[in-house]
Amino acid sequence: MIRVFTIFCKLNLEKLYAKALFSAAMQEFSKDKLSSLVLPCPFCKAKHPNWSYHASYKRYLISFEKGLTIVHEISITRLICSSCKHTHAILPEIIIPYGSYSLIFILNVLQDYYLFHMTISTLCDKYQISPSTLYAWKHLFIIHKKLWLGFLEDITQDPLVFLSSLPSISSSLDLEIFFKTHAQSFLQGVSKTAIFNSA
Repeated sequence: MIRVFTIFCKLNLEKLYAKALFSAAMQEFSKDKLSSLVLPCPFCKAKHPNWSYHASYKRYLISFEKGLTIVHEISITRLICSSCKHTHAILPEIIIPYGSYSLIFILNVLQDYYLFHMTISTLCDKYQISPSTLYAWKHLFIIHKKLWLGFLEDITQDPLVFLSSLPSISSSLDLEIFFKTHAQSFLQGVSKTAIFNSA
């Protein structure tokens, strides 16, 4: 799969929801734009393959909108490399690979958790998640916060302060740097994927 880090620095996250962010990022990969797509193949490393549409598949993207947990069905585009014939799914940064919850959803949950203004039970009821899911996200967040900031700065920075800086004007770049440095997406605990960043 190919990770796309482009939208957080272009859009006002407070005015758009997960599905809108996904759709905005995927515009660069519409069939009519594939002929001009400059994207190296993450498998064979060809610098300028001729990308073509291969297929798509459905998956769920869970968002928190207007006080409700919303489940969107989205279509993930798969492109095929003309050089090696491998296919690659295109995943914008709003999606955490191998998970259904949007990045914004998880960051909202963690922000509410670190505000300490509601019980765990109330928080889990609000977002319709289990306590074990919340604690798994918290555990991964603590690990990734240390990786992101470095251990010395992590000791001095409160989790809520760190969360309030995400997403910032440079979040796409920050997420991309985190991905390149640690071989995983922020709040993703498994396997490395490829990257695409449009200027």
